[in-house]
Amino acid sequence: MNVEEILKEDLIFTRKHFENKEEVIRFLAEQLKQKGYVHETFADAVVEREEKYPTGLYLGRINVAIPHTDTKHVKQSGVAILTLDNPVIFHKMDDPSQTIPVLIIFLLAVSEPNEYVQFLSKLAENFSKEEVMRKIYEETNPATMAEILEEILKDKPGI
Repeated sequence: MNVEEILKEDLIFTRKHFENKEEVIRFLAEQLKQKGYVHETFADAVVEREEKYPTGLYLGRINVAIPHTDTKHVKQSGVAILTLDNPVIFHKMDDPSQTIPVLIIFLLAVSEPNEYVQFLSKLAENFSKEEVMRKIYEETNPATMAEILEEILKDKPGI
């Protein structure tokens, strides 16, 4: 998975307002579908998987969620990214009984199973860096956000 190939500014949305996680997932899934990354079944599959296997990550001030689903719903790998002007509630990945307010969502469409693990581990390396997360969250220009993400991920082999 090449970072430059999957980080497309037309799949980055900033400071949007949604009422809940399903609205966010369906909006991002629709963007991926319109651009040919995923099958019609993708949105429903992501929503269903999120209920069983939550993806909210508690990081402190700026929490993230990384919804995704099975590769059979994906035509080609891509990622849709969204920052929210108001948090939406996701269940925690490590403790599904708890909820957290999320401000950044990375909706992954992964065509190869090992790509998800590689991309997530490289992204997760930066989740613990509050200054990086703040920079991503505060950026309102999709092209600049893509550049920030490319910069923090580019020196990582295998992605």
